[in-house]
Amino acid sequence: MKLLVVLSVKEYQRKVTALLEEAGVNRFSVVDIAGYKKKKGSISWFASHPDSEKTDSILLLSFTGEEIANQALNKINECNAEMQNPFPAHAFVMDVESFSNLI
Repeated sequence: MKLLVVLSVKEYQRKVTALLEEAGVNRFSVVDIAGYKKKKGSISWFASHPDSEKTDSILLLSFTGEEIANQALNKINECNAEMQNPFPAHAFVMDVESFSNLI
């Protein structure tokens, strides 16, 4: 099992949701977050413009299989390349080593 995590600006929530659905992600959670960038030269996971100090963002989480998680990453990478947006979506996948038993 994998944990798929996606960060995006709030304005692109529908687009990111559609990309996840295209990849086969059927269940996910969305959390509103605020991204801050105070220092030039950081990894730019949030605002990529120096004058953009705070960005209204979303965090999407999904537990899924490896194949679907990889498909989601590919869809996000393709979309970012096509749009060449200053606020690209960012995603990563983590292994889930153990989890609670289902009843």
